[in-house]
Amino acid sequence: MFKKILPIAAAAGLLLAGCADNKAQEKALLDSVIKVHDKVMMDDGVVMKNKMLLKGIASKDSAAAVKDSADFYTKILGDADDSMMTWMNKFNPDFTGKSHSEAMDYLHTQKEQITKISLKLDSAISVSNNYIKKAK
Repeated sequence: MFKKILPIAAAAGLLLAGCADNKAQEKALLDSVIKVHDKVMMDDGVVMKNKMLLKGIASKDSAAAVKDSADFYTKILGDADDSMMTWMNKFNPDFTGKSHSEAMDYLHTQKEQITKISLKLDSAISVSNNYIKKAK
């Protein structure tokens, strides 16, 4: 009798360990997505600051070229910020009813998207910072 129960118990143990491992993988990947998201949120403060500085530069100088440049960099910052907001509104880490594979695929896709947005924000901040330094 014990010989019959042992394989069943072992299989059940492996199944439970596999489920725990799947959840740990999902949590680790979700944590990495959230880490990029948190960095992007910090960048959002710089975006807002730079938009205000650009508005100030445009209002102080009546030259059309200065106003056009300030508007151009404000638009770049706004586009990057809009991308982030769109991503945040669509992000849904609720995997109820989804398989491990579906959850992992979703999280991989989300990490790719938020990483691209982070790079877009970094670029927008960098070019706007350069312009602001030159314009001051």
